[in-house]
Amino acid sequence: MIIKSITLKNKSEINIGKISVLVGPNNVGKSQTLRDIQQTMDNGKMSQKILIDKITFETPTKFEDIFFNLKVTDSTNNIGYKVVRGIKNNLSQKDQYEFNWESMKQQLEREKNIDFTLGNISKFKVSFLDSSTRLNLVKTSTSFNPEKEEPSNLLQNLYIDNNNDKLLRDAFYNSFEMDIKLDYSGLRDFCLRVAKEFEEIPEDPRKAFPIFNKYNKIDNQGDGFRSFAGIILSLLFSKDRIILLDEPEAFLHPAQARFLGKWIADNSDNFTGQLLISTHNSNFLSGLLQSDKKVDIYRLNRVDDNTSFNLIPSEATENLSKSPMLSSQRILEAIFHKGVIVCEADADRIVYQSVSTLLFNNQEVLFVHSHNKQTLKDVAKLLKDTKIPVGVICDIDLLNDETDFKNLILSVTNNTVSEALTIKRREIADSINNSNEEELLKNIQEKIIEFQEQLKNGEHRLGGAIGAINRIRKETSKWSIPKSNGINGFEESIQTTVISLIHELNELNIFLVPVGELEGWIDVGTKRKNKWIIKALDSIFAGQTPDNLRDFVGLAINKVKNNIT
Repeated sequence: MIIKSITLKNKSEINIGKISVLVGPNNVGKSQTLRDIQQTMDNGKMSQKILIDKITFETPTKFEDIFFNLKVTDSTNNIGYKVVRGIKNNLSQKDQYEFNWESMKQQLEREKNIDFTLGNISKFKVSFLDSSTRLNLVKTSTSFNPEKEEPSNLLQNLYIDNNNDKLLRDAFYNSFEMDIKLDYSGLRDFCLRVAKEFEEIPEDPRKAFPIFNKYNKIDNQGDGFRSFAGIILSLLFSKDRIILLDEPEAFLHPAQARFLGKWIADNSDNFTGQLLISTHNSNFLSGLLQSDKKVDIYRLNRVDDNTSFNLIPSEATENLSKSPMLSSQRILEAIFHKGVIVCEADADRIVYQSVSTLLFNNQEVLFVHSHNKQTLKDVAKLLKDTKIPVGVICDIDLLNDETDFKNLILSVTNNTVSEALTIKRREIADSINNSNEEELLKNIQEKIIEFQEQLKNGEHRLGGAIGAINRIRKETSKWSIPKSNGINGFEESIQTTVISLIHELNELNIFLVPVGELEGWIDVGTKRKNKWIIKALDSIFAGQTPDNLRDFVGLAINKVKNNIT
């Protein structure tokens, strides 16, 4: 069976491919989507679905294809009836269903879909692999006679399939640097054993028994071993099934989760079924993205009771994960947050993230930085392209340049800036550019005198002196006054316009710092960023965060979480 599309309760339709991965923050419906599919295939019309309204399956070209990889025999009780036998969604329990062959065949011809198989045949066509199921799949099981019986669990399947045995061993070794083997020597049961290296195992079970007995059963090993082996075997042996894999990263270290993600994508040609994955792990996602195989990634966003599925373009995830600007940050974590706020520099990020965590217990909005003001728009666009709600915190001198102003709004909102906002920005910029220069000249004079004293006292080498000159030039521009004093640095006649524009930008998830710049929030006796940041963080962690800083961060968090477009 193959799912063609799913229709949500809100009537939106999502096409489903060979491998579909559901990502997003907690409680948006990733795992629930898998449960809805499992419920539909197990219980048919009786299923109680939360998010999904309807599942549309591909219609087979001929009736017999419905029973591919299932054992169908004549009924011993009713003439004209057949009995289909298979394994249920937990891959460890047998079941059967009796039906009238001709009647069901006519139903397909009449209805042109296979909805009539839901709750009966379809329960043999789905594998539901949550964490507890995976751990049980590789436990010691009974053996069987392959000449008289069909395999009924993964270990029995492994006994008769050497190709998949090699795939399992290779994957296990590459992830854990351990070998894994099926122990068939007990005659009455099968089990998996693990070792750094196995000595040669004879084919004769009587001779193999004392050798296998030296090595540990996987039953007694950690959850990581068991979950990993359960996933690999389930994927390899789920023939013509819809595989629902919930949080495959559970119990795995980051490197192991990354390897598993890449292995799944790389080996997708070995799976004859369809795979839907729910994950909340950036390492697993990173592994998927390292493969050159096609994977559809859906970002789930939720507002109130409405969940939306947003297909992330493959180039968007690649650009995000490989961006040089973001290489020093765990940027893929952003995909699993409700939203992201981009700051100009790392110092800004540290302060705002600290306030959000300490005062708002924020775990839902991630703070990242773009290194400088000019690249704010680039980082915002990278995140926006991956369907993540994005906000930006920037210094008030953004209003100085119309091009930067328009480009940032375009990146954050995907819309061009309105004429009304452009006019307000222009009025504000003109008020600064046409301002009286006397105060500025006085400020320059004071800075130069201070610099000369520093030179006399031997406080600067050449590099430091050049840096000091650059700071003076920066701090004595016309925009240095509003940047140092925020709204109060503008002429009184234009302050109402500044406040109005700030409020309008807040609604677009663009948050101008009303005190001008980061260092304006807390007076610690210096504005040298490398010294200011240490003292400011001391104040914040000592419980002395100013009310206006607290309110600003709280506003940004709430807007980004709620302004989901």
